[in-house]
Order: sequence, then structure tokens, then C-alpha cells
Amino acid sequence: MGELRLHAISIDEVRDVFGADEAQADKLRGWAQEYFSVPEAPRHKGLWSKLRPVTRTDKAAPILPVNWPTPNDVDDLIAGSYVSPDRLTRCWRVFDLWLHKLSWGTHSMLLDAAQADSFEFDLARAGLPSELSLRRLLGGDPQIPLRATPGMRTGYSRAAHVTATAQALASITDQVVEPTHGLVEGLVDFLTRFQEWSAAAPAAGRRPPDLFVVWHAGQSSVDRTTM
Repeated sequence: MGELRLHAISIDEVRDVFGADEAQADKLRGWAQEYFSVPEAPRHKGLWSKLRPVTRTDKAAPILPVNWPTPNDVDDLIAGSYVSPDRLTRCWRVFDLWLHKLSWGTHSMLLDAAQADSFEFDLARAGLPSELSLRRLLGGDPQIPLRATPGMRTGYSRAAHVTATAQALASITDQVVEPTHGLVEGLVDFLTRFQEWSAAAPAAGRRPPDLFVVWHAGQSSVDRTTM
């Protein structure tokens, strides 16, 4: 089963995770430590053993569950460093957590590629313009250094496009058949809240939210049981 996850967050705030300043980096590390803590390795005698961190190649490091992120993964993300293919899933678990924490709101839809095609067909039949389709919400390249994993797609839409899509979807919701009707209602409820969040952003010292999308189109999404 695929999953489409939509996050209300400024695309600039998404990009600022990579190369975060000291205050933001401390916050990000704190969240990662809370959800993905690594047990301490057995201590060796001597001063050096008290100073050295757990590394990818440390033979004394604890055995972690499959795809369990480590502090090294967290540091690589914050630095905007290259992530090797074998570390992508681990890093996406951390980045998904950060998106969840930083977003004004998040909305999930269980959709694989075939279900998305059916969803789009029902919307078009109800009168939704093609330029405001579901896939157009993923139209922008987020331009982040973290590459997608196999079967994943990322994208974003600016706030103005989100508002236009919400208005168009609201106008055709009554014409949409089940089971798509329920999915559209949930999506409209989420997208219409962007105006509320945008109004609250200046007082919070934040940028108004855009829409950042992560779509696992052909497989189960990254495990989020810790969130």
C-alpha cells in the first residue's frame, strides 16, 4: 500500500534543515535523540574511550535494529552531506520525524500509483481542472540534498497553488463519487487550513507554509511507529 504524506511547511524551512544554524541544529538533534536514541557502547579503559563517539565502523558499537538511524546520520543530514544509497532509508526516517515536528499540520492518504490514477480520474470527471490535479501538487522540485529512496517521489507547491487547489476541490466535492468522495473531503479540510496557518506565521516568527509532499507510490512508507 502506498502513502501520500502532505506537510504544511515553508519550502525554505525544509531546505534550511540542511546546513541548519546552531540553534536549529540543537533542536533537530534533540528530536532525533528522543526518538532514535542509540545505547551507549561498552566503555574501554582510558581517556580516549570517554571521548570517542559511536561511529559506523566502531566494533564496540551496539547492534541496532535494521534501518535504525545513528547520530552520524543525523549529523550528515544537518550538514547537508551526501548520503550513500545504503543510508537513505535511515536518513529518511529522521527527516520524516523532523517534517512531522516542524510542519503546521500533516495529512496522509493511502494511495499507490494505481489508486492515484483512479483518484485523478474521479476528480477530472467531477470537473477539476487538470492544472489543479493531485499530481500537480507534487510538481515543484524541492531541491534538497537528500535523494528519494526507490519507489518514493517528493515535490512541493507554493501557498498560492495550494489555495487555488483547495477552492477548486471544494467546488466539486459534491460531484465526486465514493470512495474518492471521503478522500477529497479530508484533503479539502487540510488544504483550507493553510490560510489560517499563513495568518498565524508572522506572530510565530515563521514563514507562511507551502506544501511539501512525500509519496511512497509503490511500497509501504518509512516506518513511523515512533512518532
